[in-house]
Amino acid sequence: MAHRFFLPDFPDRDTVTLDGDQAHHAAQVMRFEVGDSIILFDGQGTEATCEINAISRKRVELTIKQRSTTDRALSTELTLAVALPKKDRQKFLIEKLVELGVDRLIPVQAERSVAEPNKKVIDRINKQIIEASKQCERNRLMQVTQPMTFQQIAEWSDQQTQPARCWLADPYNGVSIATVNQQAAGGEGNSDQSNHELVAIGPEGGFADKEIEVATAAGFQLLRIGPTILRVETAAIAAAAIFGAGRESMEA
Repeated sequence: MAHRFFLPDFPDRDTVTLDGDQAHHAAQVMRFEVGDSIILFDGQGTEATCEINAISRKRVELTIKQRSTTDRALSTELTLAVALPKKDRQKFLIEKLVELGVDRLIPVQAERSVAEPNKKVIDRINKQIIEASKQCERNRLMQVTQPMTFQQIAEWSDQQTQPARCWLADPYNGVSIATVNQQAAGGEGNSDQSNHELVAIGPEGGFADKEIEVATAAGFQLLRIGPTILRVETAAIAAAAIFGAGRESMEA
């Protein structure tokens, strides 16, 4: 399989140029040569097999040989609202959520948050999403929204074409996530089936009592992800894996 590189805007013509970080990776890290093949993807579902025509330190000239559209997405929209952990744990979280097919990440502004989701952090996360998508052959980039409170998340969900069924992870209370997923993935005609799931994961120490009150008043249901106390990234990854199980797109 050829190596993959990100190009956000595919031109209508059959020639294209890579520059910036993507060109540096191809020329200086991978050390590709004229005649080699690579794959470009635009993060919106399209990818193209290309041949290198010319290469320098800062630019890679390519000819597009074949285009295709493949989502490799879940059949159910999945949004995770997470109080982000710090440093390497945050990077690990982003990488795994991309691999597991999460559609959207909402950084939660919580009372006990340990990482401030400022512009610098969001920019870094978007770069990590691209790198993870290159590796796992995902063709649609996971979206990252601006940081939100619970009230803002509830209002955002109500405005979506497919309003989400909203869950709040609680290690002590609520319905088991395995039971919820079995019901939701039970097939056509199932009244428990949802086309959009939203799961909120709290920071270390959990959500404050007032935040839980606000969330439940806004329509969030309590959800137990497992029998033990999970770290932020473990809970988020478990939720993504369990809600995604059995919901692979037929196109993937």
